[in-house]
Amino acid sequence: MRRYLLVSSISLITVAIVYFLPYGTWAEINSLPAHPLIVHGVVVILPIVAVLLFFGVFKKSWLKQFHVYLIVALTISTVGVLAAKSSGDSLTAAVGLPEFHAEWGNNLVPLAMALLAAFILFSFFTYYKEVKVLSSVVGGLLSVLAIGTIGMTYVVGHSGAESVWKEKYAQAKSPLKNELRLISLDEVKQHNSYSDCWTVVSDTVYDVTSFVNRHPAGSPAIKEMCGKNASEDFLGEHSGQKEPEKWLESLKIGTLQR
Repeated sequence: MRRYLLVSSISLITVAIVYFLPYGTWAEINSLPAHPLIVHGVVVILPIVAVLLFFGVFKKSWLKQFHVYLIVALTISTVGVLAAKSSGDSLTAAVGLPEFHAEWGNNLVPLAMALLAAFILFSFFTYYKEVKVLSSVVGGLLSVLAIGTIGMTYVVGHSGAESVWKEKYAQAKSPLKNELRLISLDEVKQHNSYSDCWTVVSDTVYDVTSFVNRHPAGSPAIKEMCGKNASEDFLGEHSGQKEPEKWLESLKIGTLQR
């Protein structure tokens, strides 16, 4: 019991200290915004711990072996949630506020703290001072909080990714031009550099300039296509692969003139 009380006390004190740390404490890591790094840790660790707690309520003998370690893991996760909120506030000052993401991120703070407190109480009434009624009541609350934490963590992570990437991703998929024209191979040959790269694949002309630095295999692979008919190269590498064909289709600007 001594270890349980020590770990629980340190955990609660740690969370309380982190909660009252001054604004800007978690703003940066090596001159970069800390929020993305912290959030990625939270959305991975916290749901895993919550899942273990949920099933542990129904497998008390298994949970008994690991409950102290889970208190530590849950404390780290809760500190991560607090740090994510703080670093998110700091990042907002630089890039603006994604309101939906910020709202759910704020809601995750009391939920994570409640989950930690509920688990400490559940462990106490289940393994140290056994009171079946209280164990059952707190166990039920713990299950609800665990499920809520899993769902809310998903919403926080998804809304954050959406606020950062949704518009950029949609823009990248939009067709470069809606009206196509006939383009000669001589004209294509004039666009043969990284900064101005046209290519031909299967009698269709593409402006792949914007894709040079986005190509997963690196820019040299695109450079080899610039200013020429690259049908053999492209089809030999990507024929039948939907994603490369999808990105290429968005860069279509004309049809090769015969």
